[in-house]
Amino acid sequence: MVMGRGRVISGVLASLLVSSVFGGGLQDREKEITERSAAKTEKKDSASNSNTRSDAAYSSFGSGTYPSTGGGESFLGSFWAWLVASPFQYRYDDPGASMSDEEGWADGTGSIFPRHELGQATVPYVRFDYNYQFVENDQPTDVHDGRLELGYKFFAFHGRMTKYIQDDGFTLDLRQYYGVLRYGGCRPDFIPGTFEFGVGLGLVHHTGDVTDDSSGAITIPLKYYPAEWFGIEFLPAWYRWQEITIGDYDISASLGGRFLQFRGGYRWLWDEGVVDVQSGPYLGLSVSF
Repeated sequence: MVMGRGRVISGVLASLLVSSVFGGGLQDREKEITERSAAKTEKKDSASNSNTRSDAAYSSFGSGTYPSTGGGESFLGSFWAWLVASPFQYRYDDPGASMSDEEGWADGTGSIFPRHELGQATVPYVRFDYNYQFVENDQPTDVHDGRLELGYKFFAFHGRMTKYIQDDGFTLDLRQYYGVLRYGGCRPDFIPGTFEFGVGLGLVHHTGDVTDDSSGAITIPLKYYPAEWFGIEFLPAWYRWQEITIGDYDISASLGGRFLQFRGGYRWLWDEGVVDVQSGPYLGLSVSF
């Protein structure tokens, strides 16, 4: 009798223990687990979505001007999107691409890589300059000067061809070719407007009636546009003409807008400390992409 009563008490205690643990049985426990699991998943998705910026989000390497589709969140995925995909997916109509929008930089979400909008003269994909120079020379001389820039991210090619034609028939061609490592664009957290600076190594070739020689060369192009319609550029270069060291200095100011700028400047060549007869002011224009 006593043992029977003990078994009943034990059974009641066991039932109460199971009820306290499982909350009303296995069915209720399963339901509870399902609900808690769903709540955790929802919380995790919410946190993940809050860290995802948007379709036009900054990747680890790119800017808000490019869609992040296909880049993924991995380092290699972001690098691929920044390096290869982003220039071909540029969204010029994206409100987030505005150069005046400093909000992303202010809250620390801006990429360390500056932004470039199509048509700006700094860090262009393609840019062409034409200048007509008025040389300080006793002989009437026509000087036609053309520059070409082809760039992608940090790397660019600069080519420059200057042709001097005197009335007496004398001609001189000056060709310059550089591979340039550059940095620039828009960094509102650093400086207003857009900028560019670079270091280039290359080759200079002189061809004239009695001259046909080449030498190595170095250039350090500097550009600053405090406003979209106004900019200043300084394009120095150093090379040799036969055994003579030449300093080639070009400073100019431009007025215009996106894609087209009108330019006025002065270019002077120093022949071991003496201003060469190839020096003089010039007028020109630039077409940028």
